[in-house]
Amino acid sequence: MKKFLKVLKFTSITILSICVLFILYFFISNKLFLESKNEDNISYLMKNSTEITNSINDKLFDDDFYQSKVFLLGEIHGYADNQTLDRELLFFLNKKVGVKYYIAEMDSITAAKLNNFLTDSLKNQETLKDVVLAIRKRIPQQSSQELLEKWNAIYDYNQQLTDTSRITVIGIDKNVDDHSKVARDSAMVINFKNSIKHLKLENEKFYGLFGYFHVLQNTTENGKQTFASELKKSGIKTTSFVSYTIDSEMYLPKIPQFPTPENERVDWSNADGPLQLVKGINDLKELSKPNSITLFKLNSENSPFLKSQHLISIKSRVFGENIVPQKDTFTTDYFQYVFLLRNSKALTSLK
Repeated sequence: MKKFLKVLKFTSITILSICVLFILYFFISNKLFLESKNEDNISYLMKNSTEITNSINDKLFDDDFYQSKVFLLGEIHGYADNQTLDRELLFFLNKKVGVKYYIAEMDSITAAKLNNFLTDSLKNQETLKDVVLAIRKRIPQQSSQELLEKWNAIYDYNQQLTDTSRITVIGIDKNVDDHSKVARDSAMVINFKNSIKHLKLENEKFYGLFGYFHVLQNTTENGKQTFASELKKSGIKTTSFVSYTIDSEMYLPKIPQFPTPENERVDWSNADGPLQLVKGINDLKELSKPNSITLFKLNSENSPFLKSQHLISIKSRVFGENIVPQKDTFTTDYFQYVFLLRNSKALTSLK
């Protein structure tokens, strides 16, 4: 018996030691990947950032920015503040450069229903709920009460515009039942170009919200083409924004693939870990406040991001895949602006 207890004690100590070593390794490797604050980056970002309050301001946008034909916002799905950003960027670009075509990560059938809602004099909530529920099939983390409220706000905004200047949605995604061999991002580009041709929109500008990966303007080491990278290869001038989060909660609806908590909210997928890590995020954190949204411009003259891979190098510990930029590419080859969301709430399930 004594021998057994001795073995049990030794085994317990060994297991505990392994667990402690694993936790230490996890913590230290995370910290090494994120890196300490970079004073050169901070000095640049201090002059190239602005806090977003009630609406988007134009402090960081120059003439070259407005020459873009396509403006894209890339999000990690599930954060409520991204729906606010999407709405405000659309309103800003509509007022500033007349953007009235919203390209969407949805199929043409869903987009047609959404356009019916936007043009209906009755503001039909049943139609809008059908759209939000249809989006659940493709992007369950985006289908939410906040998504419904955003489109209600866009409906109200549209009522202030003339018939010819009202916002219209163009769905460019594959149907969820489309099992063709054409890659999804390639299909988006084909559908987008076909829509431009069919609707005679060659002289128009476009804006849309997409999942993070779709708005990257260059391929990463995995070699997969993205929607934005194919636009860029086609010679279509594109500006990409991405959003990262700190101290925020993500909506994770109950689906079999994930161990979802009862309240459908998780806080472990922020840009500073523990399970997702964005190299250099501490520099943005240093220049932002809790409960805020801050915009950073990365491509001004003498920007350190023109020659570094900070903010585009991402390590995913459990879900998703690492994003490793290609050799001899830099952050601004992938995107030009970053929103940092701090203390964003999670989206909520549609009531």
